[in-house]
Amino acid sequence: MERATATTSTSRDTPTPEQFAAAIREAEDWAAAANEARRRLEALDTATVAISQELSLERVLQIIVDSVRPLVGARYAALGIPDDHGSMERFITSGISEQGRAAIGPPPRGKGLLAVSLRDSDTLRIDDIAADPRSAGFPPEHPRMKTLLSVPVKVEGRAIGNLYLTDRLDGQLFNEDDERLVESFARHAGLGIHNARMHEELRQLAVLQ
Repeated sequence: MERATATTSTSRDTPTPEQFAAAIREAEDWAAAANEARRRLEALDTATVAISQELSLERVLQIIVDSVRPLVGARYAALGIPDDHGSMERFITSGISEQGRAAIGPPPRGKGLLAVSLRDSDTLRIDDIAADPRSAGFPPEHPRMKTLLSVPVKVEGRAIGNLYLTDRLDGQLFNEDDERLVESFARHAGLGIHNARMHEELRQLAVLQ
């Protein structure tokens, strides 16, 4: 009887082929997630180094949008810098061709969700732009966009602009990991913009003297 019991217990503890396959899939998913996390951290480090090494303000702004877009696999990215009246002083884009920009028309004036992001200086994650009652819609020639991740760029606690990312290339919604990654990037972007502005101011003073 004891030998029969031991045999039955061993058989019960042996995983079925289905369980074994599920365990392999789980391990593969974990490895893929770990590789993706490592890729994102390496991309973040590369992007922040590129920002810190550039002193031209215009170049810094373009590097910022060109770097943040692949960071979370977004189709489009933009950096909006408001003026003192709440309108957009600068609106730098990535993922849209020059011809596409020209077809869209003038830069946005800071209405709808853009106005919300500038006013509140908080992160926004929108799963359906058109369904959001705060949305002001798009110009006729504007690319269709569904999802939005908006993150403020701050210097010493004061918002100086906003990063806008739309539509992940893999079709997934922006998630909390995307949000945290872009928020971390935005802190470095703020420092890069601040340093470039200081450099330009010093250069202008040197010319005047």
